Amino acid sequence: MSTKNNVLQALNSLKDGEFLSGEELASSCSVSRTAIWKAIKSLQDDGYKIEAVTNRGYRILSVPDKLDSKIISSKLADNGNFGLQVFTFDSIDSTNSEAKRRAVEVGAFRDAAGNLTEKGKAAHLSVFAAESQTGGKGRLGRTFVSTKDCGVYFSLLYSPRGGVKNPALYTAAAAVAVVRAVSKLYGEDSSIKWVNDVFLGGKKICGILVEGIANFETGCIDAAVVGIGINILKNPVLEGEITKIAGSIEEAKSLNGEKMPNISKNDLIAEVVQNLIEFYGAFENSDEKIKSEMIQEYRARSMLTEKSVSVNPVAGTNGESYKAVVKDIDEEMRLVVQTESGEIKKLTSGEVSLHSYDFV
Repeated sequence: MSTKNNVLQALNSLKDGEFLSGEELASSCSVSRTAIWKAIKSLQDDGYKIEAVTNRGYRILSVPDKLDSKIISSKLADNGNFGLQVFTFDSIDSTNSEAKRRAVEVGAFRDAAGNLTEKGKAAHLSVFAAESQTGGKGRLGRTFVSTKDCGVYFSLLYSPRGGVKNPALYTAAAAVAVVRAVSKLYGEDSSIKWVNDVFLGGKKICGILVEGIANFETGCIDAAVVGIGINILKNPVLEGEITKIAGSIEEAKSLNGEKMPNISKNDLIAEVVQNLIEFYGAFENSDEKIKSEMIQEYRARSMLTEKSVSVNPVAGTNGESYKAVVKDIDEEMRLVVQTESGEIKKLTSGEVSLHSYDFV
């Protein structure tokens, strides 16, 4: 065992209030005091907060919050979700990209009878989580900044029987899954900006990107890749105009004069995934009660209803931006708006931004 691991083991064995001197550590590890200092420094670089007090020694104040596939799997299993595979990475290009790479290896998720193939069983209900992403993706080709130690970045690969029938429902359910998790773990009521952003304290704290895996033989969407990025702590990398839009749970808490609770990233991921599986299972099993509850919660959390907005069609499509008032979100998760001329439109795509004007 390395000196670093020996030091960590020794410090972890201490009771509350106890310290271990450098001399004691050097003696127990059979190394020099200099080697102990280097081991302490290395542990601090890894994220351990170690207090050093003259004439007393060292003790651990807190351990780093690192992703752990076993912990996430265990928490999900505690809620009845057995056999779910969790893969964690220190850094990756994109968890969505990794999920899609895994899907390519699978080929067909289900056979002609709708049963999972052997490879499909190994990939269905897989979670891919990373400490950071070098190429985090948002909607419409945008980048999602995924800095280490600032948030959680993960994707769920899910293949329902009969394929993905309504992709918009999967996106909406992901937003509600995040809202519920933030409420339960952090005690904060967040809101949803159609179709896939979660806001807290007036700023975006979560982005969601749902991508489909197509089966070219059947023409169906075999599986969904549900990518979620949640900003937990203030990101020092962000600066300029983007800080007016992007925020974090920590910043929202500080606005209310509250301290951040000590919630593990593993707990947050497990809670969101648990919610996702409940919703997606309900869609797959035609559970109208849970589906209806999800839609009603999405509507109740909408930050756009009865607000004046500017509607911008997706780039590459025909149409110019126009002003409207958001009236509702229907059962198909379409945004129902009323234009200045009184026309009612139901939007399945596009970008919507809040406006300061009103009209009758």
